[in-house]
Amino acid sequence: MKKFLRNGLMLAAAGTLLFTACDPEEETPVESAPNVTLSVETEQEAYFPGDVINLVVDFTADASVVGATMSAETELATITFSTNGVVDNVIDLNAFNVAGETEGSFTINGFQIPDQTGGSTLTFGVEMEDADGRIGEGTLDVVVEEANLVNFSAILLAAPLQDANGTTSSKTSETFFSTNTGETYSMAQINGSSQPLSANIDFGYFYGTGTAQSGATLASPANYPFEYGQSNWGVRNETKIRSTTATASQFNEANLSFIIETFENGTPGSTPGRIISLAEGDVLAFETDASKESGAKKGLLLVEAIVGTDGENGRIEFSIVMEE
Repeated sequence: MKKFLRNGLMLAAAGTLLFTACDPEEETPVESAPNVTLSVETEQEAYFPGDVINLVVDFTADASVVGATMSAETELATITFSTNGVVDNVIDLNAFNVAGETEGSFTINGFQIPDQTGGSTLTFGVEMEDADGRIGEGTLDVVVEEANLVNFSAILLAAPLQDANGTTSSKTSETFFSTNTGETYSMAQINGSSQPLSANIDFGYFYGTGTAQSGATLASPANYPFEYGQSNWGVRNETKIRSTTATASQFNEANLSFIIETFENGTPGSTPGRIISLAEGDVLAFETDASKESGAKKGLLLVEAIVGTDGENGRIEFSIVMEE
């Protein structure tokens, strides 16, 4: 009987040893790169060039984060961005009080969607590196709609006229144009109004003859060819005007990207803000003065017709397409 008990205890002990030996070893968790997600702070139904958005960055990490960069690009362009806490796409984590953290959230404010991104997908990316050198990235796609454009058709500007005495009240030819209002104005209207109309004026018409020989001319108020009464204006806008190689058909099909490209590739006149010797079919590119209430806006102008010279019947007819 004692022998049987001794053998039974030995078997039980062996079973225990065998059972213990079969326990799997505990595995050490594998740490991963930071997890990063991006979102727009205030979502919109649609996004357009010129919209300003704030990007929210949320992250978790197995080790403290030590560095971060951001990117913004379309299929055709890579964008360099700087704002509070971001310099040339490098994010200062200290500025957002998340340096050395393993989780957190911060907001990159004030990203203005560039004009040239209309009709494309703008992809944002944020890469974050942890103390062990692992890099995680979050991305966000924002579909940017084509910008809304404004069209002005059949605009007539007359050559400047005045009586022999050159009095302001006689300057009734509607020589100047405003893209703010879409209206033409005479010098008498501008100087005789209690409203500050001069701040709205973008360019005026002139036809040079004799020694001037400048022919049909469009000029910004700041660069109008002669003193016609604009010295009385409180504001003389410095509209940028450039000649281009664009055609009438391209004008008719223009979107904002084409307008911007045409302006950037345009040729300024020998006098800034003034293009001379215009002819029917010419396409000009322009940018309104940045100090205007509506800000700087780019556009194209198609010369439809030039009638007469500097006489009573002298005028220019043109159309405009520009950003809203």
